[in-house]
Amino acid sequence: MKFFSDFFQGIGNSFKAFGVLFEKNLWPYMFLTLLVWALLWVASIYGLFVLAGGVSDWLNEKVNFTSIPESGHWLSFAKPYLTGAFSFLIKLLFKIVFWFVSGTFIKYVLLIILSPVFALLSEKTEEKLTGKSFPFSAKQLVKDIIRGIAISLRNMLLEYFFIFSCFIVCLFFPPLFFVTTPFLLFLGWYFVGFALIDYNCERHKFGVSQSIQLIRKNKGYACGIGFTYSFFLALPFLPGQVLGMMFGPAVSVTGATISFLEINNQKKEL
Repeated sequence: MKFFSDFFQGIGNSFKAFGVLFEKNLWPYMFLTLLVWALLWVASIYGLFVLAGGVSDWLNEKVNFTSIPESGHWLSFAKPYLTGAFSFLIKLLFKIVFWFVSGTFIKYVLLIILSPVFALLSEKTEEKLTGKSFPFSAKQLVKDIIRGIAISLRNMLLEYFFIFSCFIVCLFFPPLFFVTTPFLLFLGWYFVGFALIDYNCERHKFGVSQSIQLIRKNKGYACGIGFTYSFFLALPFLPGQVLGMMFGPAVSVTGATISFLEINNQKKEL
């Protein structure tokens, strides 16, 4: 199936980027992402998990299932579930939602703040791989940055729309989070990969509609690149987070450029 072959190819291209970054002397870009992460680290996911627990406890208190009598009430038969399993599922659901919200916010803040760095790294990667020169243009760089920010904001709003839509659905039927969670994961990977591939589309003078069409046709690549980006950002503990922020954004941007060149070559061969 094309989607999955492209998905794994996108991941493979991102890991090929390690060689490109070090062989082509592009490794200094990795430390810029680490610096930005250090400034954002205070917004920890742990803090949001505590907030999620507080919100779910507040909801349980407002609904107050414990006040249901043991018998004589139309919900008496379900009281053990409502005060036990339901409470657990609601707390778990809130934690998953807050995890998606916080992770989505941080990854898009990075994409927006680092837009100038990503645009330059994408350009330099193509120059090193193809020998094609892109003379520096402040006007073009500003256009790349503005478009990168606009794409990231668009994708962030769309992802939040789907997160909250799935949350509302799961609030009425909690077991559905087993379906919505993988859906939201792939959706998040797609939007990140979309943003990183689009730097190449802008450089090659693709309009926004052309870029959307190209990336939709190659959504497996976008998801694979976004998976790599998200995987590194999700590495646990402080050493893992440091390594993730050093390598994740840089290898994903470079992998997106490698993938874009592959897609372009495939189009020429058709």
